[in-house]
Amino acid sequence: MTAFFLEAVFLGIMLFGASRVPGWLHTLATALVAFGTTMSAFWILVLNSWMHTPQGFELRDGIVHATDWWAIVFNPSMPYRLGHMLLASGLTVAFLIAGISALRLLLNDRSASVRSTFRVGVILGAVLIPVQILMGDLHGLNTLEHQPQKVAAMEGNWETGGNVPLLLFAIPDEEARTNHFEIGIPNLASIILKHDPAGVVPGLNDFVTAEGEVLHPPVAPVFWAFRIMVGVGMLMLLASWTGAFLLWRRGVDAMPRFYLYAMSGLAFSGWIATLAGWYTTEIGRQPWLVQGVLTTKAAVADVPAPLVLTTLVVYLIVYAALILAYMGVITYMARKAARGEPLPKDERVKGGEAMAVPGE
Repeated sequence: MTAFFLEAVFLGIMLFGASRVPGWLHTLATALVAFGTTMSAFWILVLNSWMHTPQGFELRDGIVHATDWWAIVFNPSMPYRLGHMLLASGLTVAFLIAGISALRLLLNDRSASVRSTFRVGVILGAVLIPVQILMGDLHGLNTLEHQPQKVAAMEGNWETGGNVPLLLFAIPDEEARTNHFEIGIPNLASIILKHDPAGVVPGLNDFVTAEGEVLHPPVAPVFWAFRIMVGVGMLMLLASWTGAFLLWRRGVDAMPRFYLYAMSGLAFSGWIATLAGWYTTEIGRQPWLVQGVLTTKAAVADVPAPLVLTTLVVYLIVYAALILAYMGVITYMARKAARGEPLPKDERVKGGEAMAVPGE
């Protein structure tokens, strides 16, 4: 609750107070919002991670009772999920700043603030993306240990064995229990997951019971969501390191226009990668709601399917509308700033304070 109160109280000051409050107060409000959101992320990921790797509990008459709160909070996957999510948030911000700044540079806005934010965004992205790749590898190894069926779906691997290729493209077919039109790099999945070309990678067919019950997630959504996440991550790596090199050799003022166009297109790439990552991990835990404890089927309430579908569709429509509105507003504000349009009189700043202009 403290985290939510911090965000609710200081978010308005952070967003709208730059020209209305002293600089130190605006900076403090921004820091408190960042602290609050980090605390929110911590506790949300504690709960989510426990559902993937439950620890510190016992079942009594089918009801979960906590026995060790430290084990619950610091469950096996929590550190990796938290680190992965915080780095993803940092990359989202870095590419948003760099992308919007690139748009303003394309519109011939060469102000010191734009040049500075572009530089900061590119360099921050270049620093964070290799760390994120390392964290992703560690998270993947942890997932392999605790949720091998999820990794099997991510890799589109049906049979347990060694020398497993990394599939760049395939069309998984759950009915036939195979993939169509595979394009892969030999042995690379085994190398990534086991650090050995002959390393044994679990297959999806190991997670079907003798009675035919499927205990692995839907393959195609997990397979493709994972590739979207990784593919966008590779674009981020290429774009940020290319940008860092160009900054070193040319500086902001001599950045090629094709690169500025590319960075503008990647302004919202962090959001795409993060959403794809959440699809991977949440669809990937099916059919379990709590891994090994409670299935999604057992937890479903007696609610008509059309009502559930309607709720989901409305939620997705509202979410999409908010995202599109956010993207539109950010782009509009960037274009307006690049054109040098005057601010309203109550937003003109002198000495860190808003002031009206005489005679207006």
